Amino acid sequence: MQKKKILSELYNGNIVPQSRPIPKDSKYREIQMKLSDLEDAINQKLANGEECFTTGFRLGARMVLEIFEKDDELLDLKEV
Repeated sequence: MQKKKILSELYNGNIVPQSRPIPKDSKYREIQMKLSDLEDAINQKLANGEECFTTGFRLGARMVLEIFEKDDELLDLKEV
């Protein structure tokens, strides 16, 4: 069995950092269910959503890594 990549798991909702138990009679739960239904409808209409999510996430990560490159004169920590 092949291990799924973390970005794929996050995109597909298998990793839910904000999940917590919600009482069944809660107004919040009712609204959350409506939101979930709308999200499912949107996901069905979007093609290549996971690919776009992963590409965007990786681009953001590369931007963060670029901050730490040594040849960037704006980040000369010796002057700080």
